[in-house]
Amino acid sequence: MTRPALIPLIALLMAGPLTAAATLPAASAGTAERAPLVAPSAATASATPLITTRTLTFRQLGAQSPLNLRGGNGIAGINFGSRSDEVITQAKVKLRYTYSPSMLADLSHVKVLLNDEVVAVIPLPKDKGSETQQLELPLDSRLLADFNRLQFRLIGHYTNQCEDPAHSSLWAQFSNTSELTLTAQSLPLVNDLARFPEPFFDRRDFTRLTLPFVFAGQPSLGTLQAAGVLSSWFGAAAGWRGARFPTLLDNLPASQHAVVFATNDQRPGFLAKYPPAKAPTVAIVANPNQPGRKLLLVLGRDDKDLKLAADALVLGEAAMTGQQATVSSVKLDAPRQAYDAPNWVRLDRPTKFGELVGSQRDLEVSGQVPDQVRVNLRVPADLFTWRSRGIPIALKFRYTAPAKLDGSRLAVAINDNFVQSFNLRPAGQGGEQSSLRLPLLEDGLLLSGNEVLLPAFRVGSRNQLQFQYSFVLQKEGNCNSSGNDNFRAAIDPDSQIDFSGYPHYTTLPNLGFFANSGYPFTKYADLSGSALVMPANPSASDVETMLTLLGHMGESTGYPALRYRLVAPGQIDTVKDADLLVIGAAAQQPLLKSWRDRLPTSINGSDRRVADSAYSGNSAFGWLNAADAQPNTAVLGQTQIQAQGKLGALLGFESPYSPGRSVVIVTGSEPGALGQVLDALDDDGKVSAMHGSAVLIRADNVESQLVGPTYQVGKLPLWTWVWFFLSERPILLAIMAVLAVCTFAFAILRLLKAVTVRRLGGK
Repeated sequence: MTRPALIPLIALLMAGPLTAAATLPAASAGTAERAPLVAPSAATASATPLITTRTLTFRQLGAQSPLNLRGGNGIAGINFGSRSDEVITQAKVKLRYTYSPSMLADLSHVKVLLNDEVVAVIPLPKDKGSETQQLELPLDSRLLADFNRLQFRLIGHYTNQCEDPAHSSLWAQFSNTSELTLTAQSLPLVNDLARFPEPFFDRRDFTRLTLPFVFAGQPSLGTLQAAGVLSSWFGAAAGWRGARFPTLLDNLPASQHAVVFATNDQRPGFLAKYPPAKAPTVAIVANPNQPGRKLLLVLGRDDKDLKLAADALVLGEAAMTGQQATVSSVKLDAPRQAYDAPNWVRLDRPTKFGELVGSQRDLEVSGQVPDQVRVNLRVPADLFTWRSRGIPIALKFRYTAPAKLDGSRLAVAINDNFVQSFNLRPAGQGGEQSSLRLPLLEDGLLLSGNEVLLPAFRVGSRNQLQFQYSFVLQKEGNCNSSGNDNFRAAIDPDSQIDFSGYPHYTTLPNLGFFANSGYPFTKYADLSGSALVMPANPSASDVETMLTLLGHMGESTGYPALRYRLVAPGQIDTVKDADLLVIGAAAQQPLLKSWRDRLPTSINGSDRRVADSAYSGNSAFGWLNAADAQPNTAVLGQTQIQAQGKLGALLGFESPYSPGRSVVIVTGSEPGALGQVLDALDDDGKVSAMHGSAVLIRADNVESQLVGPTYQVGKLPLWTWVWFFLSERPILLAIMAVLAVCTFAFAILRLLKAVTVRRLGGK
């Protein structure tokens, strides 16, 4: 699976060789002398390098489906990285695979390559071809680099003469449940901000970012707001990996890098002897629990200083060096415009494919049946393309030219749904004339209650264009004229897809929008139109939920949440003009009690109330059916339940304070149940099941409901609105058509009478 492009900013931060650990620098003129974090005996504990072992499945490394090797020289593989703060001392792979029993055992085999070096050859005994095989292979750790490629190349033969390299009997498949195990030893690092965001986030690490955030016993809302800015930035940096931010109150993780927020008045106990901050400060020090791990200290005299330090860290980190940096001032630019998130397609002009991938190499493939070229698209959830002919793509592509038209093709699909195919001509190039439209892309983009005609695709906020080349070998008679299969092909980065010109209009609530892209909060990339409502005394689970959700939004937009507002329930009057994200269990959130009559579902510990509506659709798209102008979501009944165990929930409805604004509630039967919501949002399969106004999460099950009133956001051009309004009311449209015909007929009749009178008068 080709991964989405990382933020270009992160790529610029990675420079410089690994250096040995250094002691704290001596105090110099104009620099306050720094005291140790803890008692010297603890701070000077043994710095024995940490030995860690990680086991990752091929699926976790990006292989969403098994690795298929087809043809006489088929190849497939996975990528993985090596962190800068450790060295891999041992690596092995546990393979689960099957292969064709029709191949000749004495000629056929699979080569295993690590960074283009052959590390093993797997024989393919004919008598075991119908069974699933398991094999554990050691990998030479000396071949490992920052970024690594593990590949499997099938050398397949089924006959000794007149062989077709594309014969159907030449195949092998490696399961994506195969495992890669890495044993790593930590390396000492200097305390230097020049390496930031390393070691807290390392782009070479392909696993999910898990970065603890540490606070005093009861952090203030100002402290949490500063932490939210930084977590959203880390979420944007982590990108496709995902991010989670466990929260610790007045405690340190045993053996992890962590981020610590502290003011002079509110600081964890282990910072008691650290000198008071005299200005917004960012520093890196050793973790006293494990000197081989680092702490990123965000310090200030008060909450305002922490916000300045966090803003400076995400906006000006490229200028930070040394163990400590102080911030003089931060000036934010003008607020972001709606729908201009860096990770989203452009809406003011066509978007080039080169803007959607990490490098041009992501658009290039080789081989007779190469892997797909994948281009990921993020589209605003409320883009209204009703009755559009399709989203146009101006496609340009290049390939090894066949000698003649021979059946070689390029197939185009979106989210595994076939769109169109092109014959590969001897010219070796597909130019401007190779244009196509994604038919009826609008039905997936709406995902709301709007009527959609001819729903051919179910495309949401996150989409993937797929381009599959297939080449045919030239033959003469019964044998190949050439065994050459060195085909190369590419999609030109100047190819364009055009989402410009469409209005924004959709029907809410639809929690699928929130789960996929953070909409409506991510409408503005800096979250300037959003407010988070936290309990007055948030628990560690509440804070982790807040930080992780902001990380999700940063991952969606590619930009930190610099302008969101954070309030307690008692301050709700100050944010009535905003979209509201409310976090916390009912016992800690009084707003849930005051909004009880508006909630589609309510959860208060063991007491649960679930509403039932007339709408009986069983999928997110059932209520988009053209036969249903608008779903009937009226409440038919309610069920009161008392039950034990954890139950998490997402709830959505229109803001009671401002029409057109939204409220999304992340709650649970207890604070610990919020973790189930975060786990579900990390699971693509569960996210695809989220829609409507209420999502209930229990164990591994996700149940979605559409109950209660709906509302529209956005604006349509007048003529489009008239036709869309009438399309949902066919009877009214028919009556208007009859009236129009009658009026026209009456006008014609009067005209004919007038002409008749004039003629008779003339006589």
